[in-house]
Amino acid sequence: MIERPDNLTDLVFAEIRDRIVNASLPPGSPVSEAALAKELAVSKTPVREALLRMRRIGLVEPTSRGLRVTLASVRSVRQAFEYRAALESQAATYAAHHATGEQLDAVAYWASESLHHARGGDPAGFRRADQQFHEAMARASGNEYMRLAIEDAFVLTVALRRRDVSLVRDFVPDAVEHLAIAGALRARDSVGASTSLAQHALRIMDQLLDAMRRPDATVSAG
Repeated sequence: MIERPDNLTDLVFAEIRDRIVNASLPPGSPVSEAALAKELAVSKTPVREALLRMRRIGLVEPTSRGLRVTLASVRSVRQAFEYRAALESQAATYAAHHATGEQLDAVAYWASESLHHARGGDPAGFRRADQQFHEAMARASGNEYMRLAIEDAFVLTVALRRRDVSLVRDFVPDAVEHLAIAGALRARDSVGASTSLAQHALRIMDQLLDAMRRPDATVSAG
């Protein structure tokens, strides 16, 4: 990994995160700082910093022998989505009051893009637009601490959703809700934006929990 030093921790974080999401680092597997540093051809410092962030987010967890990739459970999915819903709901309230016109344009643009990709049957395109929509909404809150917390919560819910639950979903309802949220923000409707965003996250949570409870589910229901 030959990159600028100030980007190195972010790059290491993204690489380990992707390994967790695609299950090349499976749930419950040990995470070795030294081994990862060697594989990525970096020093231990950026790996240590990336793993500290992952532990804070909930992607890895401590054991008596060190760190391991967090095991999925109904409880962890519920808590992750409830946390994200609470954060984004409050961010929407702030955004409705404080966002600039340019920030609102960005939210509306990515909402529209998400619908375009959802209707076009492009899951990868939808996921990119979905992430950009939620990041734009978080930036519109004007609160940097909240933006960073939402980014972390989004990473965790994405990891849990893509890695642990085999669920084919229609993304059009998600995108339609994005447009409704963008419209409420444009109207400076703080209650409408806040409520819609919380309901958006919790609806997706309910779908995932239903899938995890199926008899053929392969994840823990602890």
